Amino acid sequence: MAHQLAPLTEKPESLTQIVYQTLRDAIISKRLPPGERVSEASLARQLRVSKTPVREALLRLQAIGLVEADGARGGRIVRPSADLIRHTYEVRGSLESLAARLAAERATPAQRSELIEFAAASLGAAQGQDTDGFRQHDGAFHDLLAAAAANPYLARLIDNAYTLTGAARQRDVPGAAASVDCATGHMRIAEAVARGDGAAAAAEAAAHVEMVGLLVLQTFLEASESDPSTLTD
Repeated sequence: MAHQLAPLTEKPESLTQIVYQTLRDAIISKRLPPGERVSEASLARQLRVSKTPVREALLRLQAIGLVEADGARGGRIVRPSADLIRHTYEVRGSLESLAARLAAERATPAQRSELIEFAAASLGAAQGQDTDGFRQHDGAFHDLLAAAAANPYLARLIDNAYTLTGAARQRDVPGAAASVDCATGHMRIAEAVARGDGAAAAAEAAAHVEMVGLLVLQTFLEASESDPSTLTD
């Protein structure tokens, strides 16, 4: 069955960015499921936009790794694999470790306070088993950590890596128990940044991303045992 996307009702100046965000979110949420073929014409028709912003958005998604080229006017949503999970979390861990070190040196007082607030909010949501709340605060924490590094090129790379790891994971990872450990990692990173300890912040960020990557990989391999067709590497 073909998966349909809701048409875009607003057409701002930067339409390509809106189309990109819409497609990216649909891939991460699995509304555009792994392995599905997408075409410029079909996506443009669903979103009620011209093919040009769709073509540009697909090229950006291909550059990140969310879409694989499949014909001149379309692509295929990337299928998660054990190798994809390992490789993307290795890259993300290195990038976020650098961001945490730089944030400890460069973050403003307001950003340091906000990092603590987002980390505490993610921990409270995790302890309350509020999955949606945890995801919201988790994303806000990582976005702010990247911004606090005060390096826009690094922030862009982190956003791409975060997006790709989001597409590679199951939507229920980390689970309720693991979310508490994940949020505790946020607290340790935030506290290191707040006191200006770059080495500790970098180490905590690397350990945090590695832990999440192992959880995602374990979940993928367990799912593959019951359905070998999902194991693609």
